[in-house]
Amino acid sequence: MKILLIHSDGVEVVKHKPATSEPQEFPEDIIKMDGLVLVAYVSVEDQDTYDTDIIAQQGAQVIEEAIYQITGFPEKVREKNEEIRQYNTDIEAGKIKGKTRNYIELIKERDMYLVDKVLIYPWAHLSKFLSHESNAMDVCPKIAKILEDKGIEAKFSPFGWYKSFKINCIGHEVAEMYRDVKLAIKPEEQIKNSMFKVVTTSGKEIDLKFDKQGKFLPLKEIKDKDFNLFLKSELGSRTIDKAIEPAHIKVMKEFELVDFDPNTDAGNFRWYTKGVIMKNLIKNFIEDRLIDYGAVLIDTPIMYTVKNKKLTAQTARFPARSYWVESGSDRYLLRYASDFLLFDLFSSMNLKPQYLPLRAYEYEQYDFRREQEGELSGIRRLRGFIMPDMHTLCKDLESSVKEFKLQYELIKNLEQDLGITSYVIFRATTEFYKENKDWIIELIKSEEKPALIELWDDRYYYYILKFERNVLSAENKSATLATNQIDVESSLEFMEDSEGKKRQKYNIHFTDVDGQIKYPIILHNSPTGGLERVLWGLIETAVRNKDTIVPGFKTWISPIQVRLLTVSDKQNEYAEKLLDVLNREGYRVDFDDREETLGKKIRQSEVDWIPYTVILGKNEEEGETVSIRKRLIGKSFGPKKKTSEQFNNIKLEEFLEMLRDDTRNFPKYKLPIPFRKYSTKVSFRK
Repeated sequence: MKILLIHSDGVEVVKHKPATSEPQEFPEDIIKMDGLVLVAYVSVEDQDTYDTDIIAQQGAQVIEEAIYQITGFPEKVREKNEEIRQYNTDIEAGKIKGKTRNYIELIKERDMYLVDKVLIYPWAHLSKFLSHESNAMDVCPKIAKILEDKGIEAKFSPFGWYKSFKINCIGHEVAEMYRDVKLAIKPEEQIKNSMFKVVTTSGKEIDLKFDKQGKFLPLKEIKDKDFNLFLKSELGSRTIDKAIEPAHIKVMKEFELVDFDPNTDAGNFRWYTKGVIMKNLIKNFIEDRLIDYGAVLIDTPIMYTVKNKKLTAQTARFPARSYWVESGSDRYLLRYASDFLLFDLFSSMNLKPQYLPLRAYEYEQYDFRREQEGELSGIRRLRGFIMPDMHTLCKDLESSVKEFKLQYELIKNLEQDLGITSYVIFRATTEFYKENKDWIIELIKSEEKPALIELWDDRYYYYILKFERNVLSAENKSATLATNQIDVESSLEFMEDSEGKKRQKYNIHFTDVDGQIKYPIILHNSPTGGLERVLWGLIETAVRNKDTIVPGFKTWISPIQVRLLTVSDKQNEYAEKLLDVLNREGYRVDFDDREETLGKKIRQSEVDWIPYTVILGKNEEEGETVSIRKRLIGKSFGPKKKTSEQFNNIKLEEFLEMLRDDTRNFPKYKLPIPFRKYSTKVSFRK
């Protein structure tokens, strides 16, 4: 909905003749309103007619806020002048330096900043994406009625007529305003009623307590320092300190993985070659595992219409975070997640009981969420991101729980193979937790760390259970990676709210063997979390533990897996031969062919977190062997901060077997030719 607000000294609307075949009733020939009138010109758009009651409430609220803005403006000016008076007094007294400021004068007399009445006027010219549904004409009368019920004298100009009108814009500072009102379906907040528990590795439940300021009281029973820091982040302020640059930003830039781009919207990034390699490796890794798990592959468009009410029911929950694009006379939303078009696809399928559980995996490149400026934080939280996502249709709640347990292990194994350390959270309704506590606690006991439980008295949004794996950053801030949710709402044909009003859902159904139509339970599984956040988690964890754990990426995901170093130029030919052999075997190998000392090249390899550093000297060349420094990635430092294990003069085949053992069952990806030598390596940053 678009609203143009004009504060007018009186208004007059004259009826001429019908402009549509079914205009609204217009009993008067003239609408004349004397006094100070706020005229609201309203365009009802395509998405608004999903629920005219909601959009009318939003419109009325915007108009009421405009009234407060106008009537309160003189007082704001008075307060500002008081600040100026005090400022000038301090200057004259010599307390501060500077020039005195001029007082602000109102453009009009104070009594002109009043609103006696409101006229709601349907006006198509504010938008080219108007609703063509018949109930669009209900919006203006509903807005007027809501304002009347609040004690504000209001009228509406009937829709569907040719009319002339006269207004006299008062012309003060806030006499003209424009508002873009996005339809917003807000679920009732239940988070305030949350109760928190910690479940220990032995399965013991401990209730969390909070002080009068709402800060949680640390648990004496939990000795894990990092877990307590995780609780502090989850249950306290999760605001990022803008004065401290997140640790991953320096690494991602210096390693030339990913970077900011000044030519795009904030929260969208450019990827360099090594970052693209890691991105594609993670993509292939997840996809291979989910195919083996039994998932089918889906790819849906990144934009969709707002005229489909099934989609509107979802997208209207996130109006402030939506990106809009225009195509001719239509407009579309850039997808917030894959759910919308995937669920619409499910609803059009002839689902059969034998399909279930139906696991549909989509590698979403990209999703778009217009996060607020203060929420953006490097690649931790973005506006354009990649989301590997799997949705599973389950026959009933019992089978969804069985599937959830399997997917819990799937997620756990994926994160272990990525090299990510995380903390577990379960969020559930009190009723569901009470009935399913035993198996939830058993899953927690399989971890080596305690877990956080959040319980709600009533269901929040569409799920009865949500599981998360969260990572702690170098600054001790928690962020979610993998999630899984049990959705009991989206597949239904309609949902009925507390007032008995029905809201359309996706109507995903199947006919069971007993002949009954049933609606499946849906699991929403992001098996690793957003791809950028995976990289964020890997880097932040490495930096966080850099004093105790050898930092680096696992061999299979490292952009450079092997680096060749020569003792002297005499071994360069041998290095070139090995470079060719190892790259043809599918490993990402580069050759540091700079004219630098061996010690300096070894240090550079350490700085670059290279998993295998191969040193080639006279003995290696003559014996056709290699000597290796294998980086102890993810392990505790050895004596004297030892970061690697040494293997001297081993045969090439033995080295290849080490690489095979380190990368078996993981995807391979070629290293572009220019990156195979230092002398030809492309550098993207100055």
